[in-house]
Amino acid sequence: MTTATHEPTLPARPGTPDTDGALDGREAVDGGAYQVLRDRLTAQAAELARRADALNRRRAEEFGAPELRPTGTGRLHTDRPCVPRDIVAVGDVLLFGYEARPRPDRDTAVGDVLAPHDRDLNRLPDDAVPGLLDDPGFVREFAALHRYYRQARLLRLRRFDGKLLAVFQTGEKAGDIRVLRWSVTEDGRAAFLDARGDRDHALTPPAAVDWTSTTREDHVLGRHPHVSVQGEVFVDTLGGTLTVKTENDTTTPDGIHTEPVDEPLQSLADADVAHARVGPLVLLRILPYKETAHRYLVFHTLARTVVRLDGIGQGARRLPEDQGIVFPGGYCLAAGTHKTYELDTTGMEFEREVRSPHGEDVLYAFHAPGRGRGLLLSYNQIREAVATPMACHGWALFDDGHLALLRPEGDEPARVHPVRLWDTPYVSDTHAAGRPAGEGPLARVGNADLVRGISDCLSLARSAAEPTPTAGIYGTLAAACVRVADTHHWLGDTELEDLRTPLDEV
Repeated sequence: MTTATHEPTLPARPGTPDTDGALDGREAVDGGAYQVLRDRLTAQAAELARRADALNRRRAEEFGAPELRPTGTGRLHTDRPCVPRDIVAVGDVLLFGYEARPRPDRDTAVGDVLAPHDRDLNRLPDDAVPGLLDDPGFVREFAALHRYYRQARLLRLRRFDGKLLAVFQTGEKAGDIRVLRWSVTEDGRAAFLDARGDRDHALTPPAAVDWTSTTREDHVLGRHPHVSVQGEVFVDTLGGTLTVKTENDTTTPDGIHTEPVDEPLQSLADADVAHARVGPLVLLRILPYKETAHRYLVFHTLARTVVRLDGIGQGARRLPEDQGIVFPGGYCLAAGTHKTYELDTTGMEFEREVRSPHGEDVLYAFHAPGRGRGLLLSYNQIREAVATPMACHGWALFDDGHLALLRPEGDEPARVHPVRLWDTPYVSDTHAAGRPAGEGPLARVGNADLVRGISDCLSLARSAAEPTPTAGIYGTLAAACVRVADTHHWLGDTELEDLRTPLDEV
C-alpha cells in the first residue's frame, strides 16, 4: 500500500490553459513540478488498478467468471446437399434448419427442412424432443404450408420470449412469410402452438439510442453560420463541406473535422441534423441536402475528436454504464478507442442481447434477415473490451454457456456444414443458481455490485493514465472519483482490498 506524500504548494507561472483545454506544464505550472504531479497521479492510479485487479481475481474465484474461448470445430451432416439456414438450442438438443431442393417424387417432409442433433452434432430421431417435430399439429401445418406454397423455404429459427419460431418465406416479397411457433420451457420441453407467429416475429427490440432533431432555434447565424448541438459541438454543411467545430465561432469556416458533401449550394436549414448523448460521446446523425444516406459521426467531448462510423445507423446499442456503443461491424468506447471490422454487415439489424448472470459480459447479436447472416459481439465490462467478432449463419446457446456457430461458408448446397464450438460466460440463470453461495465479505456485497465497482475503479485508473491530458479530462476524472466513492459504500472495506484509499489519492 502506498501513502500520499505532502509536498509544499508549487508556485504557478502566469498563463492559462490552451484553447483546447490542454495542460502542458509550461503554462499552468513549472514543467518539473507538473511532471511530479503527473508521476504521483500515475502511481496512485496504478495502485488503484492493482488492488481492483486483485479484488477481481478473488471475485472470479468466489462467483465464477468463465471466459469466451473456442473449444473446437465440428460438422453437421445432411443426407442430401442443402443450404444451411440456422441452428437453435432446445434444451440439450441442437435443431438444425436448412433448405434442400424439392424431391420430384414426393412432398417435402419435415426431415427435408429440420433435423435434431445432440451436442456432439450427431443426428437424432425426430422425436428426440417430444412435442417439437413429432407433434401432429405441427406435422399437419408443415404439410399444408408446403402444399399451398410450393416454393416455401425456411428463412431462420428464432428463440423469442419463451417461444421457438420457424420463419418460412412463401412468396417473392419480403413480407410473404408464415411463422410456425412452439412454446419452449427452460428445461427444453416443447409444445406446438400454431402457424400464427407472424406478430411475434414482427416485434423488434426498442431502440437503445434516442435521437433528438435540431431546430431553427439551434441555428447560430454569422458570416459562417452553424447548428449548435447542445452548445458542445457545432455543425454545418455549407460551402461544399460538412464541418464539425468545437468553438462557437462564426467568423471562420474551419473546424476539427471536414468532409465533402454532394451539393455545394445549400442553406443551413437544408441539412437534417440529429444528436444523441452516450456518456462523453455525442452521436451525430446528419443528412446533407439532396443526399439519401445519413452520415453518422461521433464527437468525443473529452478528447475533442471526431470519427465517422456509419454502422451506427444499422442499430447502435449502449454498452453497460454508458461505456460506449456497439453496432454491426464495430464499436466506439467512452475511453476514446473505436474500431470497425472488415466484414460484410449489409442489412444487419440488432436482434437481441444476452447478459451473463455474473454481470461482467454482454453478448450483442445482429442479424441480416434477407441474407441469413449473423454477427455476435461479446463485451466485457471490467476490461472495457470487445472480443473478436463472430460471423455466422446461425448460432445456438445452451444453458451451460456452450455455443455452437454455424460458419458462413457460402450459399452453395452441401452435405457437410462446418460448426465452430465455444465455451462462453453466457450461462442461464438456472445453471448459475446451481453454484453454492458463499458467506464471506464478497458474498455480503454481491457479485453484481462488485462488478460495477471494480469496473468503475479500473476505468478511473485508465483515465488517470491518459497520455494527452486536458482540463476537460481532469475535471471529469475528479467528478468521477466523487461519484464512484459515493456510489459504492464498500470501497473502504479492508477485507475487499480497500480501494477507497488509492481512489482518494487519485
